[in-house]
Amino acid sequence: MTKRNSASDTNNANDVDMTAVDQGSKKPKICDDVFAYPKDEYTIECDFLKSSRFEILYMATRARAEVPRMLLEYVGANYSSAAPVDWPAGKKETPFGLLPVLTHVKPSGEVFTVPEVPALTRYLGRLFGLTGKNFEEDAILDACFQSATDNILNVLLMEVWMKPDPKNKECINTAFEKLVPIFDGFERYLAANGSNGYLLGEKTTFGEFPIYDWLEHFYKEYPENAKALVSETVRPSIYKLYKRFDSNPRIRAYIDGGRWEYRPASPMISLYSAGVIVSNWDEAFEFYNKKLGLKCVRNVEVGGDGGRYAEFVVNEQEKTRFTIYTSCKDTEIPKRNGGISFTVRSVKDTHDGLVKKGVSSKMGPTKMPWGEMAQVADPDGNVLTLNSGP
Repeated sequence: MTKRNSASDTNNANDVDMTAVDQGSKKPKICDDVFAYPKDEYTIECDFLKSSRFEILYMATRARAEVPRMLLEYVGANYSSAAPVDWPAGKKETPFGLLPVLTHVKPSGEVFTVPEVPALTRYLGRLFGLTGKNFEEDAILDACFQSATDNILNVLLMEVWMKPDPKNKECINTAFEKLVPIFDGFERYLAANGSNGYLLGEKTTFGEFPIYDWLEHFYKEYPENAKALVSETVRPSIYKLYKRFDSNPRIRAYIDGGRWEYRPASPMISLYSAGVIVSNWDEAFEFYNKKLGLKCVRNVEVGGDGGRYAEFVVNEQEKTRFTIYTSCKDTEIPKRNGGISFTVRSVKDTHDGLVKKGVSSKMGPTKMPWGEMAQVADPDGNVLTLNSGP
């Protein structure tokens, strides 16, 4: 195939006329050694992903959030499922006023939000290396993913769930007849890869998760129809994919354990830090850094002449920080301040929401060297900091 000259840098991977080999060699990587993959047992090797945290915001039901949940279960990521506290009022806090929404809290504390199931699932697939090695393979995954998430859903909606009686046997039979061409397509792609239960090579990819999710649902809700659609002898390549997922220890434990853990979403993401106020900066810094051996990860000047703030961790994987702080010379240190800080989704929204609930504000949202912060007080006057992260 002839490579077309692009108006962009010739090293740019946007040239669609590259060969599959060229595409694979130019494909950007998140980091080296993303995962180890012996016998379909995924182990995260990348420090960035080991220290990342994820949250899926959705109603306490499987529906459209189940595929990304299963993907995160499969890779063994640090994640949680949350349900909105006040919906539909909370729509304005999401990018498009829709759920689910994925939140990725990076090791640096930076928060990245992704809406829309296709986008957030592909994002996770790229992060964890569950994609193809070139544009052609990714197109196969996109096609299978889209067909499973959209086409199957549309058939079930029109032929079963929107009918006066969703349990009507004739309606269910009609739906499964209309699913045949879709599953024939899956079977062809799987057979082209050797009928080994994988869409690509011998590697689990994001496009396979919705196929398994639907089959797992069908076998429970419509067992007779499901067996006629996919079994050891009917579309056996799809059946191999189903059995591979269904026997995966993490996915099996997730399903048997009751799936997602329901909890209302909170504006708080995590406890960011706890610390102390010190009177002599140099002595305190030497004590915690040299004598206790804590690693300093931030040391900045704040508030003017003499004000300093530092964060320490015990090791590189530590998420909660220990802090020391001394105020500038012309500022009186509050009598009550335990140095407790929370990472929040939005400093302004969280601060204003707490004030509306009658919580005392000690400092409104303020730009700081690391981001934004605000302070409120508990009934005893203890000051709590709301932090946008490092």
